[in-house]
Amino acid sequence: MKYKFRLVFFHSRPGFFRIDAQSISYQLNDSLVIHIGPRDSENLLNATNYHIDCGGFSSTQEAQNCGDKLRTHLRMLNCMLDIGLSIPYIDGKNGTVSDVIKNKIREDGGELLDTIVGLHVYPDDDKHFEHVVSGKMNVFPSDPYYVLKGLKDSWNNTFELNDSAAEVIEILNISVREASQKVKYLATYLAMEQIIERKMRSEAAQVLIDQFVQLTNDSELSESEKESLAGSLGYLKEQSFSSAFTSFSKRITFPTTINEMPVTKFVSECIKLRNKIAHNVAIDAVPKIEEYTKHLRNMAMSILWAENNFPNLSVYRPADQIEMEKMEIRVL
Repeated sequence: MKYKFRLVFFHSRPGFFRIDAQSISYQLNDSLVIHIGPRDSENLLNATNYHIDCGGFSSTQEAQNCGDKLRTHLRMLNCMLDIGLSIPYIDGKNGTVSDVIKNKIREDGGELLDTIVGLHVYPDDDKHFEHVVSGKMNVFPSDPYYVLKGLKDSWNNTFELNDSAAEVIEILNISVREASQKVKYLATYLAMEQIIERKMRSEAAQVLIDQFVQLTNDSELSESEKESLAGSLGYLKEQSFSSAFTSFSKRITFPTTINEMPVTKFVSECIKLRNKIAHNVAIDAVPKIEEYTKHLRNMAMSILWAENNFPNLSVYRPADQIEMEKMEIRVL
């Protein structure tokens, strides 16, 4: 039996593959040909969701290895060329088919797969097909004038931004236009790092650190290792951001809860979430990372407002209106 892999990826706008064709084949080397197809359109030109297929492998492991290599190379090019692709590195599914339908197709000699996320390996036998649901929704504010109304409501106020406040506003602006929820969260967390002041440790702690530095310099380590360790130890004189953030949270008296948990608990969860993302730990257990981002952004803006004595301001954000443009089910 031969095997094949399918790698699913996305782009925010149609036309990434500006090719007016239902699918294309491309030869990567003398023995490897990949096939690129659309998932939410009849042709590549109008699609935003794509997959790459490649078959003829003698084992599932061989297909998996090649698929992993392709994904790695594509993600590297995505960074190098800034091409705006979303290429999942956690594999799974985002749509399922009932067993009744699957059994019916199985009786007719076929095998229907659930909707693929990321990379999936399956038999290359022309009997396996993927169930893909695609749709296009337009989400827009119910009041198209709300930004202009916000400008009008705030126009009589003056916001004097020092360099620090201007940097925080810039980072938050970067955050809100990010598509990736993880990057959006990390950018918002970075804004908090610019706001929360980190204090120096106690004199006794600084003396102890100086002794560690002296021991390092007097050791038989190479000069490069001495320099590296001594420099790292020197930074310990200032408390870590997580410690500063935790201490700051304990001083907050209002509000008493954020995201339906005590402030100290919310801050602790934010720190844990940041560390998980930074160290590439799976965060499937976090149900709504966007909720943490929203509340953390509001927290940053509140602190910024208070520290800079900005005038009180109330702006209206209307509810979103959703318009379903199309919904399609495909078997690919």
